[in-house]
Amino acid sequence: MSAEFLDELLAKTDIVELIREYVTLTQKGGRFWACCPFHNENTPSFSIDSSKQLWYCFGACQEGGNAITFIRKIENVDNGDAIRILAKKAGMEISEFTGKKNIGESSEKKERLYSLMRLAAKHYHENLFTPQGAKFKKYLGNRGISDSIIKRFGIGASIDGNKAIDFLTSQGFTEKELKDANIAQISEKGIYDPFYDRIIIPIINQFGEICAFGGRTLEKDPDFAKYRNSTNTAIFEKNKTVFAVNLLQRLKKDKVKIDFVILCEGYMDVVALHSYGFNTAVASMGTALTFNQAKQIKNFSEKVYISFDGDTAGQKNALAGLDVLAAAGLTVRVVQMPVGLDPDDVVKEYGKEGYQKLLDKAITLPEFKIKKLLEKFNLEDLEGKAKFTAESIAVIKRIDNEIEQEEYFRRISALTGYSVEVIRRQADKTVLSPLVAEERLASNIEEQNKFKEDKNYKAKAFILASLAVGKSFVDYTEDYDLIFDDKFSKIVANFFVANAKEKLESVASLYALIDDGQQKELDYLLNQYKFVDGDDEQKYNDCVKILKKDTLEKQKAKLEKEWEQTKDMSLLKQMKEISEMINELK
Repeated sequence: MSAEFLDELLAKTDIVELIREYVTLTQKGGRFWACCPFHNENTPSFSIDSSKQLWYCFGACQEGGNAITFIRKIENVDNGDAIRILAKKAGMEISEFTGKKNIGESSEKKERLYSLMRLAAKHYHENLFTPQGAKFKKYLGNRGISDSIIKRFGIGASIDGNKAIDFLTSQGFTEKELKDANIAQISEKGIYDPFYDRIIIPIINQFGEICAFGGRTLEKDPDFAKYRNSTNTAIFEKNKTVFAVNLLQRLKKDKVKIDFVILCEGYMDVVALHSYGFNTAVASMGTALTFNQAKQIKNFSEKVYISFDGDTAGQKNALAGLDVLAAAGLTVRVVQMPVGLDPDDVVKEYGKEGYQKLLDKAITLPEFKIKKLLEKFNLEDLEGKAKFTAESIAVIKRIDNEIEQEEYFRRISALTGYSVEVIRRQADKTVLSPLVAEERLASNIEEQNKFKEDKNYKAKAFILASLAVGKSFVDYTEDYDLIFDDKFSKIVANFFVANAKEKLESVASLYALIDDGQQKELDYLLNQYKFVDGDDEQKYNDCVKILKKDTLEKQKAKLEKEWEQTKDMSLLKQMKEISEMINELK
């Protein structure tokens, strides 16, 4: 990687304006501040030094770096893609660093695939305006999709199984590249376009690049799948892509206020809603909604309406996506679709006003969950009523506002006949984990095993147990975020530091901060760890040194890797400071 190229790229990138695309900034003195986009917080600790073109979080995550590291982290991409994204924003030619200034074969391959997809999309779009494409154009018109909407989404058509293949190979792309992009497949008869005889919808990612295609047939045919979508490729991952996110980017760039985002299941629902003026509609890519997708949506609005089909499968998908959206910090409303209808059906049958009425009547996350529980349990049955109440309490406990909680307690009381006092007492006994973000989506068992397989597990356990029981030699002013490098240990340590006077008396509150698998770890720490009088203080200090040194060495290794990739001069100073801290621990 050319240091000259990186220097020029960073010089052309205004880090303040770059980060402003993702978070709301406030200027105080010579710095800009925001709530950190990499961890949940209410008080801004994320700082940008515009003179040095660097950012740093003074809060829990303590991440920092330059424009490249910011894009790499917030967009969840590798270093090469982060550089490519910034180069595009800065108007620097990709060829400047894919030739002699090569950033790697994989990045060069991706750029070739993006070029291929752009040409394929142009070819498909132009097909609509040829005699062979007339039937596709007529079909779109019959569905109320105007030329302006066709242009907005870049809609096209695949006329037959060979035309796109012939065109792209004539432009210098190999059959392997076509297969790598999922534009071509091989059969006994040879290579062919798997999207043939379909309406083509380009899938455009958050960087404005065409990365995949969706294809829809004109007629219902039991022997011909209604939809065909690209599989994952080097430039496309379904669980990281939000359909029509590029149109949200355009609105934001034009400084159009986005009050809310409508999340649908399919891209044809999105096209239909845009046709009727609902220009903030987007869709997941047919997979379970991921935290990555939720974070992308949050870049544009704090409020999302989830508008999935009115059938059983659609409602199950809605239920599965609710916690993910809420975990990303979004305010969630659920649009109650008529049974058997999707958004496309609704706007065609009832018009813009009909769909707007559904939006106006959208219900909150707790309301939707309780409604689903009512469908699940028979309240005429004693056992069913008790289970409904218990699961409803679990839903209500996630509400932060106590007044809102009280209102839902009254609703459950009215439905079941149990008194509000009984329901409230049961709620007080119910311990829940509010962690429904990435760690809740991961396997608890896997996370637990990672902790136990840690070579420093015993040292961590001893320090946490010492904190828990309030040993006299414990220094509660210690930087436990530096000592521990895993989330669970940090949560436990910081909890006992914050509650030093109460010690174990408030442990129930700690259980509410961790998930089921982590609670087993906590049980071990509190009930099974044995102390030996006499050498505990020395052992504690040794453990602190071991963990601090290990954490610092990991930080240094990470910085060294970043230095090799970015040549960011600020990293040298950080590495020197960390080396000095490591030496002090020897």
